[in-house]
Amino acid sequence: MKHKNNQQKPYMRTLHTAAAALVMGTMMLMAWGCGGSRKGQPPESRYRREPIKEVSESQLAIDSKLIDALSLQESGRTEEALQAYADLVQAEPACGAAWYGMARLLLQRGWTDSARACIAQAVKADGENLWYLREQAEVQERQGDHKGKVATWQRIVALEPGVVAHCYELSNACIDAGDVEGAVEALNRVERMIGVSEPISLQKQRLWLAVGNTAKAEREIVALADAMPHEKRYSAMLAEMNMERKRYSKAKAYYDRVLAADPDDEYIHVQLAEYYKRIGQTEKADDELQLAFANPRLDCRTKMQLLGSFYTSEEFYGSHSAAAFALVEQAVKDCDDASEYALLYADVLMRQERYAEAEQQLKLALSEDSSRYEVWEALLICLGSSPESEKEMLTYARRAGELFPLHTLPRYLQALACMREEDYAGALPHLEQAERWGFNKQYLEAETYMLMAEAYYRTGKYDKAWRAFDRYLELHPDDWTTMNNYAYYLAEQGIRLEEALEMSRRTIEAEPDEANSLDTYAWLLHLLGRDREALPYMEKAARLDPESDTLRHHLEVIKTALQ
Repeated sequence: MKHKNNQQKPYMRTLHTAAAALVMGTMMLMAWGCGGSRKGQPPESRYRREPIKEVSESQLAIDSKLIDALSLQESGRTEEALQAYADLVQAEPACGAAWYGMARLLLQRGWTDSARACIAQAVKADGENLWYLREQAEVQERQGDHKGKVATWQRIVALEPGVVAHCYELSNACIDAGDVEGAVEALNRVERMIGVSEPISLQKQRLWLAVGNTAKAEREIVALADAMPHEKRYSAMLAEMNMERKRYSKAKAYYDRVLAADPDDEYIHVQLAEYYKRIGQTEKADDELQLAFANPRLDCRTKMQLLGSFYTSEEFYGSHSAAAFALVEQAVKDCDDASEYALLYADVLMRQERYAEAEQQLKLALSEDSSRYEVWEALLICLGSSPESEKEMLTYARRAGELFPLHTLPRYLQALACMREEDYAGALPHLEQAERWGFNKQYLEAETYMLMAEAYYRTGKYDKAWRAFDRYLELHPDDWTTMNNYAYYLAEQGIRLEEALEMSRRTIEAEPDEANSLDTYAWLLHLLGRDREALPYMEKAARLDPESDTLRHHLEVIKTALQ
């Protein structure tokens, strides 16, 4: 029903305008109540004046009920607000704003099925209202209806195709729905509006990779690299992609672009080293790694990590040891804290038999941490390589023996020092303790028994000496010198002469020009009364070592026995 006289009711126009302002401020597109369609965003300014429009009394009544329902909702009286909205839609089924208000309240309570039915009615009433459509997308999100959400955002994009945010939302909806091509197409729309950018291109790359389409994923990075040729990391990414697919010539072209963009890049020569290694040009790979290590922008820790990943153990200590060792030396030289890498450097130096330098690195490592036995053992080995360091070695061996009593080397070295001083009794406690604790994988077992045999013999403990000789020869059956000593000691004691003669015979068969072995064999024959057999062996021994008083004496004894 039309107004008979609009001039008589100015307050009606004022009420309508106030209602529109209130509802717009809190419920956005409900501002226009149940009549007409509003597309797009709210007005840019809250102070913008809208022209006063003539409306019917029935529309004003509906708007008033909307305001009442909204007031109830904002005051927290949700039950009454829901009832008010329900009464309104019963009276006016096409009132989209009321359906929208009900949907929001129901969704807040978690009643998604009811909310979905209500927002569907709102969209039916006004299919171009963006707020209704957004609410519908939210309800679909809650219910896991990803395809429905995609359709809703497609509709929103169609209504406002120039809004970038809508395209992003559509892309995300497509991702949730498993529609990668749809997600990428939405991002393509953004690119057509704002141009190629890193976030969009990288997102599209990830999407293509997720479905295994590596070719399209690569094209996205190519587009980035072409759009921003000054940005080296895109070329680096493309190089790595091509390396993974063994397209080495393409990879090299992109590496060259990185090098041209930034010749001081700290990683480019590392990557080129890997490239040359892959194609079998190992010398060039080593050269590139040397260039990388010469770059002051590459820190020491990274250099050490690169060495561990670039070379296999066989390469590091074998086929590429010269280059690898040189890189270690270069890296350590530039380290602020060389002690962190002292052990690795010491290992490299020891393998080059640079024991004096390795010794300094090992002492540096011990100054930081003295709890690792292998460091002590390496230091003892280095000190043992130099006769001038024997006293220092003995000092470290004693300390290591105190700290690590279950290990063999410190005991063995202390015993060896005693043996050199002919302190055989002093050597035996160290050797016996080593035997008592056992030998790990026979480490120093034979050497220990050899010293024990000599020490026991020199201290008159003959039975223990024979047992130690027997054990040693089990481990080293071809040690002719020790076998000769064993046979000679038996001869000196006048026991087991036939057994000693057999051992001695084996030594002269193995070393027919060894004077001491010939002497032992001849002397055993003499002790067995076989001087005629002994004479030629004794004469040969004397000819081989004419300066030996012992050999001349034995020769005279045998000759005298034959007269």
